[in-house]
Amino acid sequence: MALTSIQRALPVVAGILKNGVGQILLAQRAGVSEAGKWEFAGGKIQPGEAARAALARELNEELGIHIGAAQLLTCVRWRGAPRALNLHAYEILDWQGEPTAHEHRALQWVAPTQLIHYAMPAPDRPIRARLALPPHYLITPEPLSDASTFLDDLSLALANPLIGIVSLRAKSLSAAALANLAARFLARARAQRPDLILLMHGEIELARQLGFDGVHLSAAQVTSLRQRPLGESAWVFASCHSQVELRAAQALGADAATLSPIKTTLSHPGQRPLGDQALSRASKGSFLPIYALGGMLPTDLATVRAAGAHGIAAIRGWWPAD
Repeated sequence: MALTSIQRALPVVAGILKNGVGQILLAQRAGVSEAGKWEFAGGKIQPGEAARAALARELNEELGIHIGAAQLLTCVRWRGAPRALNLHAYEILDWQGEPTAHEHRALQWVAPTQLIHYAMPAPDRPIRARLALPPHYLITPEPLSDASTFLDDLSLALANPLIGIVSLRAKSLSAAALANLAARFLARARAQRPDLILLMHGEIELARQLGFDGVHLSAAQVTSLRQRPLGESAWVFASCHSQVELRAAQALGADAATLSPIKTTLSHPGQRPLGDQALSRASKGSFLPIYALGGMLPTDLATVRAAGAHGIAAIRGWWPAD
């Protein structure tokens, strides 16, 4: 539905500050509206004011700092409750002064991997996702071999330090076999790479029971679910193949999405690839971090980043060859 004059999106800015060890500054809200939640400091753009000028003014008022260079990270065009916003998030590259809580309850420096554990207003969460989610995402192939061989192949794949997210995808297994493999997958991956974000593909309740970091929903789940299936402290990814599905993923409250197929794949040789131009349009039209999927190789990261995607997702590109 088109926005009326009453619903017109409010233009706001937010500043992302990183300290010398890579921690990100969060500010705890005071007042009444979502008090106690954590956000990125900033505020409204006044009529006739440039976004960059508003950013400097707001961070001076709220934190007592004077900013230098700033780089736009993303614009979250939020159209949900409590009201429509166009939230321009900037990475602050340098500043003068020590951040002090002038208008917030408290300030906290937080490692990117820990941002998921801080409750935030919904429009801030896509910014959090861009800051916290690694760009390289491995989706496992179907475990057609025995479980032990599959897990040994997993260990070989995880020797690649680039991989930051892994999703267990196993549609062909019985419920009992899947539960057993998922538990062993989780134990093996956690022991080898405690830094990984581990997702369960499609199996929401199993992900919750075993303690996965989140779930990767199928496109059918994205369109059929009526509410986000896991709480805010878990990651929810969505499989998408079009801008329509991306909008459904946004409405559901997903944190990120894969878009596929970008290139021709061996698993779907007859399916027409979307290509880089469609990836670019989708990335510009969605505030979700998007992972390009389908025929991706590690060398494709620069290309998909240039098209606006957050990263690449791959199956065969990172899995040991048979």
